[in-house]
Amino acid sequence: MKKIITSIAFITIGLFSFGQFSLDVMDDNENDISNTIFDVNIGPNQSLITELIVTNTDSVSHTYRCRRTIYTIDPTDSTRFCWGGLCYNWPTNLSSLSLAIAPGDTIHYVDFGFHAEFISKLATITRTVHYQFYDIANITDSTGVTIRYNSTVGVDEMEKIGGTLSSAYPNPANMSVSVKYDINEFSNSGIIVFYDMLGKAVKEVALSDKKGTAKINVDDLNSGIYFYSFLVDGKAISTKKLVVSSK
Repeated sequence: MKKIITSIAFITIGLFSFGQFSLDVMDDNENDISNTIFDVNIGPNQSLITELIVTNTDSVSHTYRCRRTIYTIDPTDSTRFCWGGLCYNWPTNLSSLSLAIAPGDTIHYVDFGFHAEFISKLATITRTVHYQFYDIANITDSTGVTIRYNSTVGVDEMEKIGGTLSSAYPNPANMSVSVKYDINEFSNSGIIVFYDMLGKAVKEVALSDKKGTAKINVDDLNSGIYFYSFLVDGKAISTKKLVVSSK
């Protein structure tokens, strides 16, 4: 497969099952990224193609469709995806074609598999787009991945943007967590954003000081696995995992 994914930062964090699933989703290096957030970097006025590999891990054939859910993009952006030999332009979110995959088969884009194209404009927000693959005979048999497009700026600007964030404590948590943070002297503001397993932002905490310990209530979150990202001046500096346990 032609390698055309650029500037990828893969977060190797735990998986979360949405019921039984027969399909694995992998990145360009065949790392399993099923049901995770997959980070790519994209600059302004750039077109980026992300190819993902899919494998039927079951002992029988399955026929899959692809559904797209857009969580966050700028109105000036555009995106399309291809599945089953047909590409779907904005605003189509569900493939009209299905793809039958034999047991144990691995499908690349050249085999009528998946790729997504994202065209950015001048906005610097973080974009999140989720893709779900499901068996048309059993919609609970589904596997997804959230592609998170992180905006890049020039080298000089990136060197000035920075900070550090500790791991949350306690983890697992059921009421609140504490995290230490430090925003460097060249940066202005920081926030901590919590995402669910589909990559949807569910909570945002603004940091009032350049340095300190933030105590964050999580009792408003359902039990499950979350990711929390430290954003400094709108740029994601680090992402960590948090488990919210039963109340």
